[in-house]
Amino acid sequence: MNFTSLGGSDAKLIDLKVHGDSRGSFARVWCTKLFDDAGIAFSPIQGNTSLTKTRGAVRGMHFQRAPHADAKVVRCSHGRIHDVIVDLREGSKTLGESFHVDLGADDGRMLFIPAGFAHGFQALSEDAIVEYLMGEAYYPELYDGARYDDPLLSIKWPEPVTEISDKDRAWPDLEARMPWLQRSVA
Repeated sequence: MNFTSLGGSDAKLIDLKVHGDSRGSFARVWCTKLFDDAGIAFSPIQGNTSLTKTRGAVRGMHFQRAPHADAKVVRCSHGRIHDVIVDLREGSKTLGESFHVDLGADDGRMLFIPAGFAHGFQALSEDAIVEYLMGEAYYPELYDGARYDDPLLSIKWPEPVTEISDKDRAWPDLEARMPWLQRSVA
């Protein structure tokens, strides 16, 4: 695995070492030692998967609040997605910055998302499957989010948004909830 920082943040793009032959390919997607060697303190405790059927559909922007903010590793195992993360951590050197990465089943890439980042993606293909390794248990009372079109985030999605859940459409503006974020993007 090769780990590359995204824009000076703690987030990392992970390029897998894919080994192939006439049968297909093989790649390691988790190794505690390699993550430790890369300076990433992350121990997955839960695995999730999502299927997004429609190209252009958006999931996110999701995060879990402290004291159980959740780091995660995501990869697209079928199809292709445009993944977006935003640093919401008060005092962070990349506070308010968004980072965009395309992930696909054919590119051998994953993304490490530190705790305190919002995460979402847009399907760039039909039937996009995303797998998540989670570093924290799910706490419904701490689950939170931001709208994909929150004016404070100014996210530029690569395609017109075709679908979004009612819940993701209804998140209140971040401006009133996170004043430290407003100062960073002003």
